[in-house]
Amino acid sequence: MIAVRAQEIARADRPRCREHRDAEIAAWRDLMPTLTGDDWQRRTVCDAWDVADVVGHLCGQAEDVIRPWSFPRRYRKARRVYPGVVRLDAHMMVQADEHRGTPPDVLRERFDRLWTKATRTISRNPALLRRMTMSIEGIPGFESIDLGYVQDILLARDLWMHRDDVCQALDRPFDAGPYAEELIAQVIRDLMDGPFWGSRPAVIVELSGQGGGVYQLGIGDPVATVRTDAVSYMRTVSGRDDKPVVELITGDPSGADAVATCRMPF
Repeated sequence: MIAVRAQEIARADRPRCREHRDAEIAAWRDLMPTLTGDDWQRRTVCDAWDVADVVGHLCGQAEDVIRPWSFPRRYRKARRVYPGVVRLDAHMMVQADEHRGTPPDVLRERFDRLWTKATRTISRNPALLRRMTMSIEGIPGFESIDLGYVQDILLARDLWMHRDDVCQALDRPFDAGPYAEELIAQVIRDLMDGPFWGSRPAVIVELSGQGGGVYQLGIGDPVATVRTDAVSYMRTVSGRDDKPVVELITGDPSGADAVATCRMPF
């Protein structure tokens, strides 16, 4: 199979991003009614968050779309409440805080209602608004990102990755969904679109399993070909797993190390 160069992957267009987002919202709607009893209090890999906190954070994401003024309000509050935390992480912690203690039935209804409205809002946003830029303090590579990218690409990615977090916490299999390959390809593209891959050598990466594909990361002649599980690698890149299984197929071991140590917050 011929490797796709990461920098040549096309950005998913707006209608396709809507499909990605809708599929993830539907998957969450299927998942949440299966959560019972202590499932909501199971700890996840997201710092001190349990499953209910993850859902609360996602409700907060939708609120920030529907009511744009809630983002700067929370962003200011984040500095005050969590002064030693990276500002965006602190902002998300505030989102979870503001929904903590909500009964599960109410939280499910709230998620459904908010995301129904949020995804409709995103689809109606005019081009001028989508081109507005925002700066994410303390995260290299996110000094200036446009609202369209956040809402089209990052929100679907966040819904997808947090669904995996919950499945991990509950020791359930994760169904990566019908658009897993496309979502993962967008992550691979973004690795080359900022400082994340940096000066690492070119490497052929065979991503196996759900959402898999073959990609070249880096510029120039590849120094190695490696293999790793696609969904697991998304956990690694996002900082959730610092001990990935990266198999060296051929070439220099530095290629496997380059893949294993690359990080991009999302």
